[in-house]
Amino acid sequence: MKNKFLIVLFAAVATLTSCKNEKEVSKEENKDVKKYFNVEIEASAAKSDNFAMYFSEDGTTNFKDINAVWAGIKGGPEFQKVTFNLSEEKMPTHIRLDFGLNNDQDSVVIKNVKVDYFGKDFQFKGSEFFKYFIEDKQFNTKIDAAKGTVTILKKDGVYKTPYYYPAQGSIDGIIKITSTKK
Repeated sequence: MKNKFLIVLFAAVATLTSCKNEKEVSKEENKDVKKYFNVEIEASAAKSDNFAMYFSEDGTTNFKDINAVWAGIKGGPEFQKVTFNLSEEKMPTHIRLDFGLNNDQDSVVIKNVKVDYFGKDFQFKGSEFFKYFIEDKQFNTKIDAAKGTVTILKKDGVYKTPYYYPAQGSIDGIIKITSTKK
């Protein structure tokens, strides 16, 4: 009888410990999951500047100033993460990326872009940028597939704030990650 009691007690303790460990793992996995829409760009800029992400929530590319998020970048050759976080109640259907207001800017290099919502994301290298955003010939760009980057340069000696509207790849990616919450 005593042996049966010990076996039952051991089984109960093992079950409780196992469940506790599973719950701890779940909490750790969800700890880094952001509960809002965000875009993270790994980039470098020759000079300090400000980038913007405009967004719409109505399925159009009608971008308004009230739907813009700004983030700064320090000048220099090192890559930095520039993050745009939206509040929980904002759910974009389209995004536009603007790379700098500094008219003295020399160049901006985009290495990676990650779009995330509740831990679901899509990301791409800078060299794939124009699969997700529309190339605009008024801005001078150079793609380096080996480094996985796109560089935005002055055109005719002038740096004009480059902005890029979403291509179908970007729209499809946003629909895919926002269609269901985790």
